[in-house]
Amino acid sequence: MGRSSTLDDLDRGILAELNVDARRSHRVIADRLKVSTTTVGLRLERLEKDGVIRGYVPILDDEALGWELCATVGIRISKGKLREVEERLAKDPRAYAIYDVTGDYDALLIGRFRDRRDLDSFVKHALQDPNVERTNTQVVLNRVKEDRRVPVPGLRSERPTGNG
Repeated sequence: MGRSSTLDDLDRGILAELNVDARRSHRVIADRLKVSTTTVGLRLERLEKDGVIRGYVPILDDEALGWELCATVGIRISKGKLREVEERLAKDPRAYAIYDVTGDYDALLIGRFRDRRDLDSFVKHALQDPNVERTNTQVVLNRVKEDRRVPVPGLRSERPTGNG
């Protein structure tokens, strides 16, 4: 069983509060959950130590900061060189996420780019790697949903909703 099984309702409540606003004070969280601020502080310390909470970052508007283009790049990599290539690509700040995947490609990179030329430069540089066999780039036209918050298991408000 995963780490989520070690979380109790109070842990889940604290995580849900942080998912709404990670800058909420311990006092506000404690008031909302009807516990002491000391309890919240100790729980947060444990969640951080256990790696459930890995850090706190603001959610920035990439377009407002000049990252006008988002693209996915499927990458076919020479056998046995997957981790090596992924680690090199991960050093580039334009790489937002890199995943090992199944299917036609070995890795999927999601990147933010200044413009079309920046994307072109990135792909051409990746293709210069002798262990990159080929790429398939898709430009994102519209964002329908993008949310880095992780649903907290066991909370009714975090369950998917739908027709059926």
